[in-house]
Amino acid sequence: MKKITLSFCILVAALSFSSCKKNSTGSPTNNNTNYTVPTTYTFANVNYSNQTILMAMADQLVAKINTANSVPNTPLTTTTLENMFTNTGAPFNDSALNLNGSGLNLSSYCTGAMKSDMQNYFDSISVYSQISAGASAGFAGVDSSSQNHSKKYLLSPNGIFYSQVIKKTIMGIFAYQVANVYMTDSINSTTDTAALAHYWDAAFGFFGVPVNFPTNLTGLKYFGSYCNQVNAGLNSNASIMNAFLKGRAAISNIDLPTMKAQATILIAAFDSLDAAAIVQEMHETETNMAASSGPDLVASYGTLSESLGFVYNLEYNTGKRVITAAQITQLLALYDNATPATPNFYNFVNILGTQTPGPTSNTEIIAEFIGNIYGFNSTELALL
Repeated sequence: MKKITLSFCILVAALSFSSCKKNSTGSPTNNNTNYTVPTTYTFANVNYSNQTILMAMADQLVAKINTANSVPNTPLTTTTLENMFTNTGAPFNDSALNLNGSGLNLSSYCTGAMKSDMQNYFDSISVYSQISAGASAGFAGVDSSSQNHSKKYLLSPNGIFYSQVIKKTIMGIFAYQVANVYMTDSINSTTDTAALAHYWDAAFGFFGVPVNFPTNLTGLKYFGSYCNQVNAGLNSNASIMNAFLKGRAAISNIDLPTMKAQATILIAAFDSLDAAAIVQEMHETETNMAASSGPDLVASYGTLSESLGFVYNLEYNTGKRVITAAQITQLLALYDNATPATPNFYNFVNILGTQTPGPTSNTEIIAEFIGNIYGFNSTELALL
C-alpha cells in the first residue's frame, strides 16, 4: 500500500479544521475525533458496484437451481451451474449491470474449501434433478410442503435441500470477504485511506442493505435479511449499521484507531450473526413441526438444510470465529451422530416428531449448544 503524503494531510487538515500528523508507526492520524458520523451510508466516492453485480449473479444462480424444484422435474447439469459460478460462456440473463461482461465471478471470492463444497453441491443437484420420482427416505426427488403445496423441494436421499445449502454458502462467501478480508485488512493497514474506504464500501455492499438501513428495511438481501430476522434477540440492525457508519466516517477523518475498533466489532458481529441464524432455523423447524394441520415434514427438511449451510459457514471462518473446530464437530454430531458430514434429516425429523417441544428436543439442544458458545442468554435465544 502507498504511503499517504504530507500534502494530503495538510489538505485534510484544512478541510476538517484539525491537524494531521504521523504517529510513531508512520501512519496518518487525526487529532480531532469530534467529527459527525452520518446516519446513512452516504460518503464521498462510495462505490460497491462490484458487490451489487456479484449479488445479482448469486440471485440468478440460486434461481436456476430452484428450477429443479419442480414436477415434472427440470434437469440441471453441473456444467450449467459451474458456468454461472465462474461466469463462463455468458451464462446470465443480462441487464444494465452487464453481468456477463463484468469480468467478475463468484468463484474468485471463495476459499479452496468453499470451491470444493460448491462443486460437490452442483454435482449432487445435477444427479438428483434427473430423477422424476418423488422424494422419500433413502431416495432423492421432489416433494412438497404440506402447508403450501406450491412450495417444492428437491431433496437428497438424506432429505438435504441443497438449494438452501448453496444459498447459505454464498452468504458465507460474502461474510468471509467482510470479516477475513476487508475488515482484517483494515485492522492491518496503517497508511492508505483510499484503499481503506474501498474495503469498507465493498464490505457494506456485501452486507446487502440500503444506505438508510435500518430505517429502511426494503430489499434486504442475504445477511442483511438475516440481520433483521434475528434483530429482536441481538439488536443486530443498529449495532452492525452503526459500526459500518462509524468506521467509514473514521476513515474519512483519518481516525484509524476508531476505524480499527469498528472493524473488530464487525468481525465479531458477522460470526455471531451466523450463529444466531442457526438458532433461528431451529425455531423455524419447530414451527414447521407444530403446524396446526399437522407437522410440515418437508418444510422442516428445508429449514434444517438452511441451518446446515450456516454451520458450514462457521467452518469456513477460520481464525475469526468464537466456536472451535472441535465444537463444530460436536455440533454436527447433534444433527446426526452416525453421518455428521451429511446428516439424515429424515431421521432427525422423525425423532423430533416424537419429542415434547421444549429444552430437551433436538432443535432446542442445538440452540442451547450455540447459545452457550456465543453467550446468547435465555431471553436472546427465545427471540432469535
